[in-house]
Amino acid sequence: MRVGRDQLREELRDWVRGGARGRGGRLIVEGEPGAGRTAYVREALAEAAVLGCRVRYGAADPFTAELPLRAALDCLHPGGAGRAAVIALLREARRPEQGGGAWLAATDLLVSGVEEWCARGPTLLVLDDLHRADPASLLLWRRLGRSADRLPLLLAATRRPLPRRPEVEQLCADLGAGPGGRTVRLEPLTGPESAEALRRMLRAEPGPRLREAARQAGGNPGLLRELTAHWAGFIAITRDGPEPRRGEDTGGTRGDGCEDRPDEGPGGRPGRPVPPAPAAPPGDGPGNRRGDDREFSGFAELTVPEEELPHPPDSLPRGLGYLSRAAYTTLRHAALLGPAFTPRELALVQARSAREVLAELEEPLLAGVLEDTGEQLRFRQPALRRALYAELPRPARTALHQEAALALAEAGRDPARTAEQLLACGALDGWAVRWLADAARSLIAAAPAAAAELLERAVGQADRADREALEGSLADASLMLRRPESARLLATLHERATDPGARAALAFKLVSALMIEGDMARALAVTEDALAERVHSPALRLRLEACRVLALAERGCPAQAHVLAGPVVAEAARLGDPLCGAEAHHAMSFALFHLGRGRESLRHVAEGIAWARRDPEANDMRLLLLANQAEGHERFDEPQPVAAALREARELALATRSTGRLMVTEALEAEFHYRLGDWDAALAGAARADGPPVSDGWLPVVVHGLRALVHGHRDEREAARGELALLPSDAFAAPAARRYGGHVLLARSLLAERAGRPADAVRELLPALADGPDEARAYERPWMLSEIVRLALECGDTATARAAVAACGRTAAALAEYPGPALALLRCEGLFAQDPRLLGRALERAERGGRPLVLGHAWEDLAVARAWHGDLAAARSALTQAVAAYAVPGARWDIARADARLRSLGVRRGSRSARRRAANGWEALTPAELKVALLVAQGRSNPEIASALFLSARTVQTHVSHILAKLQVRSRAAVAAQAAARRPGPEAAPGAVPGPGP
Repeated sequence: MRVGRDQLREELRDWVRGGARGRGGRLIVEGEPGAGRTAYVREALAEAAVLGCRVRYGAADPFTAELPLRAALDCLHPGGAGRAAVIALLREARRPEQGGGAWLAATDLLVSGVEEWCARGPTLLVLDDLHRADPASLLLWRRLGRSADRLPLLLAATRRPLPRRPEVEQLCADLGAGPGGRTVRLEPLTGPESAEALRRMLRAEPGPRLREAARQAGGNPGLLRELTAHWAGFIAITRDGPEPRRGEDTGGTRGDGCEDRPDEGPGGRPGRPVPPAPAAPPGDGPGNRRGDDREFSGFAELTVPEEELPHPPDSLPRGLGYLSRAAYTTLRHAALLGPAFTPRELALVQARSAREVLAELEEPLLAGVLEDTGEQLRFRQPALRRALYAELPRPARTALHQEAALALAEAGRDPARTAEQLLACGALDGWAVRWLADAARSLIAAAPAAAAELLERAVGQADRADREALEGSLADASLMLRRPESARLLATLHERATDPGARAALAFKLVSALMIEGDMARALAVTEDALAERVHSPALRLRLEACRVLALAERGCPAQAHVLAGPVVAEAARLGDPLCGAEAHHAMSFALFHLGRGRESLRHVAEGIAWARRDPEANDMRLLLLANQAEGHERFDEPQPVAAALREARELALATRSTGRLMVTEALEAEFHYRLGDWDAALAGAARADGPPVSDGWLPVVVHGLRALVHGHRDEREAARGELALLPSDAFAAPAARRYGGHVLLARSLLAERAGRPADAVRELLPALADGPDEARAYERPWMLSEIVRLALECGDTATARAAVAACGRTAAALAEYPGPALALLRCEGLFAQDPRLLGRALERAERGGRPLVLGHAWEDLAVARAWHGDLAAARSALTQAVAAYAVPGARWDIARADARLRSLGVRRGSRSARRRAANGWEALTPAELKVALLVAQGRSNPEIASALFLSARTVQTHVSHILAKLQVRSRAAVAAQAAARRPGPEAAPGAVPGPGP
């Protein structure tokens, strides 16, 4: 059994099968325009026709809603003698002398005809768009609904939430009530369901940027299909077989996500047109199951950033024609306030009462256009909001934004909301410049990106008296955002300043900007010059001294930095200032880190975080320390504290709108998911980290390197090469970029090896052999050295392999506290000697580390060594384990490489180990799904499972969906029951987690 839309489909088939066995029933299908109501009942029609039922389909037409019985007649008798007989009665009913007798006769004729059909066999009747039906057809449907409980009659109808007609509401309530009635609401697609819809439409796996852009549809299948067709020229599809091609035509759709209805019913029976299933309706349609992987090969991704996609189609707002004019106008004004707003804000902008505004928003809320998030109302479909916004002429938009900004500012609302309106206005009015000067500090804290853009405009418009203050605020905002221009702005302001206190404060900010850029030599020089001058503030002097410690440690003098850090920490404790305490412990932790004393460093990081939590002014330092804490625990293979630190950092960065720090957090989280084997989450995180330019020169290296490496391991070579091509020519200019460049070098090496050029693969990794200060602290250096050993030995280059073993030994000795370098050294030595004993020890460490890719390499290396020593059975067993580990993240290239290496040594996985995984049952579960299933059996919720396994909630949801499908059950309780049934006998320990059995 499947979840979400798949579960609804299965329940629909059960309903139809019950009808085919003679059990009548009533069904109401509700959903917004584009939800796929017609596609849903289409499956019932197709299933019923296959089972031998008589089927009839009709759709109410808004242009014929005044014609009595037209909707019912189109459904039951689209043509032929039956239709002619009813029409004759309807014509007779128009005569004044007939009264109501002819109407009653026409209705009785239709009902008796349905009863005759049911006497011959089960019948399914579907009336689409019930909300448009004429009153007489509604009365007929009510009569048929009363008959469904005693006849083999299945009666289905679909409807939208609006317009709300009392007679339709009552009919739907009656039909959906009782044992034989049911109501199905088609909810918006979830993230995984939207991704699956894209996969079916494009017949390729959607990339993270495309999946993120799909959120613009708000889970509406019809809108998703329309947007995908609209973006066709900006979607590149790389096929494994044929040549790459651009996005395909996905076909036109009706407003409800279905194609126009054709002219014949299924099964050759006469009937109103029954809509056939299109090739790949989004989120709907029989037979489109995840298992059809042979049909869906390749990778689909946007060729431009999401913000560069074309504007949504102008036709989108026309689908809101069911709204009243007042509701539509209010909705357009709401679109000016952005993706989310409060009724109070909208009331201020429209100069009306909140009660009036809420009354006009009731329709959009009922229709699902808006949703209540608790604190705000939000447009559920961002593409629709953008289309509504674009409907207003530009001059009108500008004027309305100016009025909105003034109204929000005068009401004392959140400065960030006022800033959003001013950003859309273009040039700033005089009052806006004055407001910005007064609100700059609070605006920078709340929305630094908006503050920076507005301050840039204001500096160009301000007079000389106000310009310097505005420039100072602009420098602060740029520093908060970690923008490259912050150092230049601060250097200019520092040179102009004459007041000693102002010079010292600007010097500290300039040093911070230079450190972010990685220019430690200049940062140290500015710090020394500032400390040589008189600094009146003890707190500011301490912060400058902390900067000197950081610069010295980074410049290769960690011992001297450690000596200076002691007095800084002591002075911070005496001052009791939270920001000083946080920066002092940060300086000490940094010196200890460079001395190789990781545990001590982490203790000072934790103390610094504790200091920073005491004062919001220390939030930026707290974000930095949380990032360092996550990286520190990552080096010790401790995922729980890593996840906790990243979670806190993300929440804080979002709350403070710190764009630069948020991008850094996203990059670190992507790295974390990569190491744990959740590569979809890693790609999604890397996409979120790929934002506007920041001073952190290493960030693009991490983002594109990580993406390239994932695509390379998955054997998506074009995508990997595309990511590497996005790196600028000077990507490795900054020392920090070289330190974080391991993923780029590994990706380049992987692509060279995949192309059959092992010598080139070695050359790509040779920078790791250098013993400079930047290279020695490179995060992936130990693993790169072990890869050099493997590849160099394949090329017969023993000298390079020996040099790599020696370099790895020096690195492991310098970083003796950390498990990673020690594992890499065992691998280097084991590979060089082809020693199964050393490689077995490396495997033991890899199993403790919990990193699927590293574990797969360890098993692969051991398999090769065992084969070299003639133990082919043990080699085959190790190869099977390697393939299982590689399968967890989907490392297709690594599986192919391992098979090829062992095949050359006479080892194959064989028919038993190479056979396809079972389609159903516990044996069908992948290792990752099995872990999730066991936690589901314990009663854990999806968020709890995500936290326990360090996965994204979206990934857990996908795993649970696959588990339910493979175990063929309907609920999580059924998973637990199956697991308990497979529990070992009475010898099992109390509380043991049930396993899948043999």
